[in-house]
Amino acid sequence: QPMVLDADGLNILSEKTSTLKRCKGQRLLTPHPGEMKRIFPGEKQSRAQTATTFCNRFPVTLLLKGSRTIVAERDRPLSYNTTGNPGMATGGMGDVLTGVCAGLVGQGLSLYNAGRVGAWLCGRAAEIAIFNNGQSEQSLLARDVLDHLGDAFDEL
Repeated sequence: QPMVLDADGLNILSEKTSTLKRCKGQRLLTPHPGEMKRIFPGEKQSRAQTATTFCNRFPVTLLLKGSRTIVAERDRPLSYNTTGNPGMATGGMGDVLTGVCAGLVGQGLSLYNAGRVGAWLCGRAAEIAIFNNGQSEQSLLARDVLDHLGDAFDEL
């Protein structure tokens, strides 16, 4: 069965990343830059190079959160998300993104496409919250993204 890993799952994984080589089934990892450094320490490459190197070393799909979130998978082109804003760097946003991705996987999307669509949807919902709902980047909450996911889905 496919699995989506975030937060504490990634923290546990960082203690023994080599277990990823033995995993059966598909894995989507959704680290922010700090979590990525714990999982893959010592890499002094660009985010894109780190994502590519990691996916070539481990059989996973990687959604590397940050400005222009990157979705990577072995033998696939890197995908850069173009939606979102700095207000998304707050508590709970990763939980929303992970939940959206897991829901998309449950509906039959591949991990790669679930990561791409999930990142786009959450980023677009954040944009809608700011542009249409009077929020600012400084006041944006995870709840605001949840409130506008339907609007973002309507734009797909």
